[in-house]
Amino acid sequence: MALRASSPALSENDFDIGSALFGDENAEEKELSADLGVDLDIGDENGSDDEAFIAATQAASNRKASNLKGKTVKKGGGFQAMGLNATLLKSITKMGYKVPTPIQRRAVPLIMDRQDVVGMARTGSGKTAAFVIPMIQALKAHSAKFGARAIILSPSRELALQTLKVVKDLGRGTDLRTTLVVGGESLDDQFSSMTSNPDIIIATPGRFLHLKVEMNLDLSSVRYIVFDEADRLFEMGFGAQLTEILHALPTSRQTLLFSATLPKTLVEFARAGLQEPKLIRLDDSKISPDLENAFFTLKSAERDAALLHILDKIIKMPMGETEAAAKAKDISTSNSKKRKRAPEASNPKDTPTPTSTIVFAATKHRVEYLASLLKIAGYTVSYVYGNLDQTARKLQVQDFRSGLTNILVVTDVAARGLDLPLLANVINYDFPSQPKIFVHRVGRTARAGRKGWSFNLIRDSDVAYLIDLQLFLGKRLVCGPKAGEEPNYAQDVVIGSLLVDELEPMVELVNRLHSEEEDLVSLQAVARKGEAQYVRTRNSASSESVKRAKQLLASRSLSATHLLFGHEMRDTLREKQKMLERISSFRPTESVFEVGQRGGGGEAAEIMRKRRDQINKQRQKQELSKQQFAQISDELDGGVFPSGNAEDLSMDSDAGETEDPDLASDSDELEISVSHPTSRDPDKDDWQSSEFFMSYQPKGLNVAEEKGYGVHSGSYNTAKQSPNFVESARAAQMDLTNDEVRGFAEPSKARGMRWDKKSKKYVARANDEDGSKGTKMVTGESGLKIAASFRSGRFNEWRKSNKIRLPRVGEIETANRTTPQNSGRHYKHKAEKAPKEADRYRDDYHVQKKKVEEAKQKRIGKFRDGGAKNELKGVDDVRKERQLAEKRREKNARPSKKRKL
Repeated sequence: MALRASSPALSENDFDIGSALFGDENAEEKELSADLGVDLDIGDENGSDDEAFIAATQAASNRKASNLKGKTVKKGGGFQAMGLNATLLKSITKMGYKVPTPIQRRAVPLIMDRQDVVGMARTGSGKTAAFVIPMIQALKAHSAKFGARAIILSPSRELALQTLKVVKDLGRGTDLRTTLVVGGESLDDQFSSMTSNPDIIIATPGRFLHLKVEMNLDLSSVRYIVFDEADRLFEMGFGAQLTEILHALPTSRQTLLFSATLPKTLVEFARAGLQEPKLIRLDDSKISPDLENAFFTLKSAERDAALLHILDKIIKMPMGETEAAAKAKDISTSNSKKRKRAPEASNPKDTPTPTSTIVFAATKHRVEYLASLLKIAGYTVSYVYGNLDQTARKLQVQDFRSGLTNILVVTDVAARGLDLPLLANVINYDFPSQPKIFVHRVGRTARAGRKGWSFNLIRDSDVAYLIDLQLFLGKRLVCGPKAGEEPNYAQDVVIGSLLVDELEPMVELVNRLHSEEEDLVSLQAVARKGEAQYVRTRNSASSESVKRAKQLLASRSLSATHLLFGHEMRDTLREKQKMLERISSFRPTESVFEVGQRGGGGEAAEIMRKRRDQINKQRQKQELSKQQFAQISDELDGGVFPSGNAEDLSMDSDAGETEDPDLASDSDELEISVSHPTSRDPDKDDWQSSEFFMSYQPKGLNVAEEKGYGVHSGSYNTAKQSPNFVESARAAQMDLTNDEVRGFAEPSKARGMRWDKKSKKYVARANDEDGSKGTKMVTGESGLKIAASFRSGRFNEWRKSNKIRLPRVGEIETANRTTPQNSGRHYKHKAEKAPKEADRYRDDYHVQKKKVEEAKQKRIGKFRDGGAKNELKGVDDVRKERQLAEKRREKNARPSKKRKL
């Protein structure tokens, strides 16, 4: 009995030929097959069905045991109901997973059923384990046949490293081989790892396609292909590489695509590369409910001081080295006689500090400036950006993960997919221009049931983007305290200013650091230039958000003190604010002409009293005219036309204003402009009559939410309502491009040229669409363009120098892993070399001295004669001396006497 993949369920018109011919003799096996979700071939002639039957029975018992009523299954939790093997359940328990997340609960059974899946879920929802768990369950153990069976493609190197860690942790107890193929690493090492017959390949698309073309890899053995964070893959311009890789895979593969959003290009790619995929959409909650947010308004010159203030006063970040760094230092000093270990070797576990914080900046120059500023201020800092060397990126991230540093300053390269355990805070130094970028940034914290905070610095130019975010999240904007209400930082967007008295010392500190460190000033100048370029190229906010932002800035409501400091404000600060409010609202009862007159006479005092009477009469008439015009406008809106027209009324009102001769005489001295409201308010004049106009958007739709995702489709059906992937994908389609971009038909003409730094020339923007970016391209197997430098001959040179042959797919590997069976005999040199002399200044002096003594006793190499020079000459020695003397004679061109023996 052989175990094979399940076939689709029979429809009403299908006919079960097996049951018609053979009846129900194998009812028990069919019941077991239905329980497991696989088909069992009954009656194998070889009789080798014991192992498969035992495994199937064990899986069925695991599934049934988890569903027993009144009993709780301790080991494996909800994962045991999925029919996973005992080794995998043990690994899941060791990782601390108890209950599967919603995306895991819905995706794992479909993947185990060998179906193509498109999964959409927010950042931090457990998408990585959702495709790794069923993959390890299906692969089980290492295959002796050469050829990779699974490929996982990630958009960034950090995400690929994280996926590698998850695969190793979940694959503990199995002999599955996994290799990592990312850019920035040595090609020779990757050639060696690819020839070692890995089962799972975790790679970035660019480097993997390079190896595929360079090594002429055969991918016909691949059973699983996973596109992790697929929207980011297409956003980074890997569309051509993904299509080329997909074209080289067999049609019988299983394709999994996981993403946080679903752009239009990704929908088309899924339709072309997946076979009847199942769409899982779990994007109801944009951000974690355990995440609390605080938004601080400030000036551009105060951002550095505000960052230091948040770290010092709010987060209470300790200065100096961390406990993990001190412990690693003590270990290295205690073992001074031995070679020093790396910090990660002394602290291998991922244990960030309780105050671990990520600071997001817009450009790499700003990252370098902030990292230098925080280091000079006394904090332990790591930093990462896209152009940083891969080895340095690994070291910086590892220092932060292991707790050697408290702060990680990054660009958006770490906004997605990077799992940093126990991360406490996120600071947005540069506020993101798109809501989905904010969601991915703050998704680094408040994961797996933990609490987390995000602190955001808002300048006047960022208020419109904040309103876009507020509408996208569907939350309330809170600007000041309200009676009887406590601020909810998780459910509301609470905005306010920092405490001025506590911010001023930090401003002085930043100025002092700039005056003492000249390098800091130069880094800040470069960062400003980079930020200016970033501001020119970032997406613009919606027009409605810009209008509302101007209103909020004009009303000064955003400048109120943030509610986060309400309980910490001292009484003196409260009294100071009250005093300032009284001063600002003070109106004197007497003028300068009346001071000291005690209400007595005087020509100037009499003039001021008369003027006050005039102003009071005018104010009364203004109020009366406003009420009249408001009444007339209401009657006009209601269809009632009074006698006379509005012009006559306005004329009468104007004439009435000048009835008093005193007022007429003083009209040149006092000019008061009264603005009369029009008969109709243009903002309330709705030209879309509800009787004739039918909106294309259904009622109850959160337009701001869909606009934040960039929806360009009119269908809003969910995956549950429509089983068809095309209709479901249209409902979930979310474009990553700007909403206002036009001219997609002719990108080369509409978007013009751009400067390419690598080729040092202007290139057409159409090259960005096909991935060429101004370099020399060739047409690949799929018909798309790939870089011509992918096939440079480096693998052939490496293969010849190392004398290694790349086995064909399906060959059985031998003990040395790289040489297939019956490929020829290889010899191993058995010559023994003498060890080097012991150096008394090295740490291993005594060990090396012992090796030298053993070599002398065994007469190995130069010690075969006991270490003494042999004075006896043999026939070969004499012959060599004669040949040497003959060469010297020919060189000197003079006769020499022949030596007599």
